[in-house]
Amino acid sequence: MKRSQNVRSPRFRKALPMATSVAVSISLVLSGCAPEPREEAQIYSNAQECMQVYPDQGELCQQVFGSAQMDHLATAPRFQDQQQCEAEFGPGNCESAPEGTQGNATGGSWFMPMMMGYMMGNLMSGRGVRQAPVYSSSSRTSPLRDKVVTANGDVVGNRGDRTVRPAPSAFQKPSTPARVTQTGGFGRMAQQKAQTQRATSSRSSSRSFGG
Repeated sequence: MKRSQNVRSPRFRKALPMATSVAVSISLVLSGCAPEPREEAQIYSNAQECMQVYPDQGELCQQVFGSAQMDHLATAPRFQDQQQCEAEFGPGNCESAPEGTQGNATGGSWFMPMMMGYMMGNLMSGRGVRQAPVYSSSSRTSPLRDKVVTANGDVVGNRGDRTVRPAPSAFQKPSTPARVTQTGGFGRMAQQKAQTQRATSSRSSSRSFGG
């Protein structure tokens, strides 16, 4: 049975404009002989949490949160049915994917995880703000349980973390939403990606010099 698109966490019930495009590929890019430089990023549930930390940046906090919500609608992974999505993210943590987006272009009902919050980096650096919607799982059987993960499958921290140090690739956005056709497929992909990143970082840090 198709679940109403209005079934969302209370803080995300505000109607949002439909995203007109979706961003970059979900492919894992791990190149070079040195690990990607990492910088601190903050995780917030909503714009109000951001404004508590940066009271003089209220408008920017609102803009970044709005962009994260739009990216969520456009890039969150799509599951073939609600049961499959909830097996990955937990009961009550999924919603109907909006119709008319690229991930739903083939017709039929797709489901996606609800947005837990958003990750924001570079607010005070003067180099431009980056953001990404993030998700978390309460499923006992998912490798993502109590982890914080982005739409492209980057595990960036644990549930409850406020400050994280993600690789720059964690801010990349899929050009199309990942379509998950096997139960647990997204979690296994994210787990494998995290293991590859750790292995690459370990090999790179063992060298005295780069390259």
